[in-house]
Amino acid sequence: MKKCIMLLLALFLVTPLASQAATRYETTVERGVNFRAAPSTDAYIFRMIPKGEKIHVIGKHNAYWLKIQVQDGTVGYISSDPKYTNYSGSGSGSSSGTGTIIRGVNFRSAPKVADNIIGFISKGTKVEVLEKTNNWWVKVRYNGRTGYVDADFISISGGSGSGGGGSAPVNNGGKADQIIDFAKSLMGKVTYKYGVRDTKNLVFDCSSFTQYVFDRYGVSLKWGTRYQKDAGRAVSKSNLQKGDLVFFGTSSKSTINHVGIYIGNGQFIHNKPSSNGVAIDNLNSGYWKDHYISARRVL
Repeated sequence: MKKCIMLLLALFLVTPLASQAATRYETTVERGVNFRAAPSTDAYIFRMIPKGEKIHVIGKHNAYWLKIQVQDGTVGYISSDPKYTNYSGSGSGSSSGTGTIIRGVNFRSAPKVADNIIGFISKGTKVEVLEKTNNWWVKVRYNGRTGYVDADFISISGGSGSGGGGSAPVNNGGKADQIIDFAKSLMGKVTYKYGVRDTKNLVFDCSSFTQYVFDRYGVSLKWGTRYQKDAGRAVSKSNLQKGDLVFFGTSSKSTINHVGIYIGNGQFIHNKPSSNGVAIDNLNSGYWKDHYISARRVL
């Protein structure tokens, strides 16, 4: 009887391990990424998956999230941004035709956000669309050169991938989540210093911080609140969306001298002088409510 119990216990313990061992961990993490309990930047973070770790991609939850399993068997979600993994997925397809740049965008040599900018294409410029590489990048020909632009910054006409001659839809919700996720990942790592933009040592002031965060996702902002306060288009406080820039006057309520990024639920993330680093605050109460001035939509 005792031997039977021991055998059953052994089978119980080994079965999940055998099942886990049978899983093929085919995808490599290429940059540290937050592993979350749900497909949302507000979801609980299990841990940061480091560069080089092998994972199993169960499938694409949507255009912005991958459902994955890590090697201890835990299932969760990571950003589907191609800079984080070598997952190729499916559904890229051809999308030849003509494209119009709907907002100034970096022209890149490869379909990933890295130090591979080969130019800048201004709003309204027509380009030849060679291929819709995936949900994030479009391969184009511009001024005789071939490269890639962010799919959120181009309207595609003609070709099989543009909806029968219409324009490719623009959805900035996922980009905003990625920007917010990246900004949050810098909490505890960034130091505040007025008038500084040191990307190597992560030392920024408020506007060089927003410039750094948005640039990572192909959105070009000038350094300085005097420039950023006029970027994009104005939005009212009641219509704020994730990813909007929010501006404050800390010296005078009529003069903008501080900027942050709206993250939803009345909160914003910013490089805060009094915290000497990145912090999250509520713009609808206390100090920041009294010093709020305006907002701009740049996505």
